[in-house]
Amino acid sequence: MQTALENPEIVSLAAGFVDQRSLPVEIVSQAVSDLLSDPSAGRRALQYGTTIGDSSLRAGLIAELERGEGRPAGYYQEAIPRTIVTTGSAQLIYLVCEALLDPGDIVLVESPTYFVFLGPVETRGARAIRVPIDEDGLRLDELEATLQRLEDGGELGRVKLIYTIPEHANPTGISLAAHRRRPLVELVKRWSSRQRIYLLEDAAYRGLSFGATEPPSLWSYDRQGDTVILARTFSKTFSPGLKVGYGIVPEGLIDPILYLKGNHDFGSANFNQRLLERVLADGSYQKHVARLTGMYRRKCAIFLSALEESLGPMESEVHWTRPEGGLFVWMTVPEGLDTGFDGPLFPRCVREGVLYVPGEHAFAPEPAPRPRNHLRLTFGVPSAEELVEGARRLGAALSACLDPVA
Repeated sequence: MQTALENPEIVSLAAGFVDQRSLPVEIVSQAVSDLLSDPSAGRRALQYGTTIGDSSLRAGLIAELERGEGRPAGYYQEAIPRTIVTTGSAQLIYLVCEALLDPGDIVLVESPTYFVFLGPVETRGARAIRVPIDEDGLRLDELEATLQRLEDGGELGRVKLIYTIPEHANPTGISLAAHRRRPLVELVKRWSSRQRIYLLEDAAYRGLSFGATEPPSLWSYDRQGDTVILARTFSKTFSPGLKVGYGIVPEGLIDPILYLKGNHDFGSANFNQRLLERVLADGSYQKHVARLTGMYRRKCAIFLSALEESLGPMESEVHWTRPEGGLFVWMTVPEGLDTGFDGPLFPRCVREGVLYVPGEHAFAPEPAPRPRNHLRLTFGVPSAEELVEGARRLGAALSACLDPVA
C-alpha cells in the first residue's frame, strides 16, 4: 500500500478494497436525510445503543437472510436472539477467537486462507493448521484425515475451530461446492461428539455472485444451532466505511462474546445501525447489490480476458482461478519462482508498475513450510483500463523472471 501511495502511476492488483465508484453515496444521503428529518428517530440514532445491537436491525438482518436463502418470512425467527451486531465481521472473528482459544489450541483453516484471520489466532497463542482445497473448495477427505491424525496424536481435544470462506473465497475466488456443504456440517458435528468443535463460516462475499444462484449457507444446515458460527458483513456488499457486520452464534457463545464486546466498545455505532436498517427495509440495499454484482462481473471478465492475452504464452507454467463472484484471482507459478517480497518477481513487478499480494501470507504455518509460488490478485479497485494494463505489466514481469535469457 505504501508503494502504491508513493507511486500513483502503479497499478495495484493487491488491495482487496471495493471499487470507489461503487460506493452508495446517493442511497446513504437519502437514508440520512430521512433518518434526521424525524427528530425523535434522529435522537434515537444519535444516542448510545446496546451491546448486542439494535433490535429492529437484528430483525431486519434475519429477514434479509431469509430472503437470501429463499425461506419464507419468519423461518429463522428463533435466530434473532442469537444475532449480534459487530463493527464489521472482523470484530466478530476476533471476539470468537478471544472467547474460544487458549494458548496451544488448534484452528483448522483452508490452504490457502484469508491471511488476516491468522492474526487473531496467533494473538491468542493458538496453532493454525492448514487443510487442502481443490476447485470445489475445502476437501472433506483431507479435513477428516487431519482430524484423525490429531486424534491419533492425542491432540484432538485442542481443536476448537474450523474456519472456512464458502463463497468466492479470499484469496482464491473459489466457492465451496453445494454437494460438500451439508456433509461438512455433519462431519464437524460427528467429530464434536467428545468436545465441541465450532465451524466458523465467514460469508463476507455472499451475495456477490455473477449470476448463478448461491447454494444454501453452511449455517442453514445447522438446525440445532450448536455448531456453525455465521459471520456476515456489509463492507463488501454496501460500504466498508459504515463498518457494520453481524454474527449468529450458538447459544453457549452469546454471553462470552457480549461480555468481551462490552469491554471493547459497549456496542457498535448506533447511528450506522439505524441507517442500515432503513436501506434494508426500503429495498435500496438489494438494488445496490444487483448493480454491484453487474459491475464486478464486467470487471472480472475484462481482467480474465487480459490475463489470457498477456500470459497466454506462459499457460503451461502459470495457472489462475476463474472466479464466479467476489473480488479475487489466485495465481500459481512454477515452484522455483519465489513470489515473496524478497524473491525476484515482486521487485520486477514494482519496476514494471504493478503490485500483487505474495501468496505465502495466505498459508498457515503448519504442517509444512509455506509455499512461495503463489500470488493474490484483485480486480475490485482498478478501472477496466488499469486491469488490462496491470495484466500486461504482470505478464511482462513474469516473462522476464521465467525466461531471463530472453
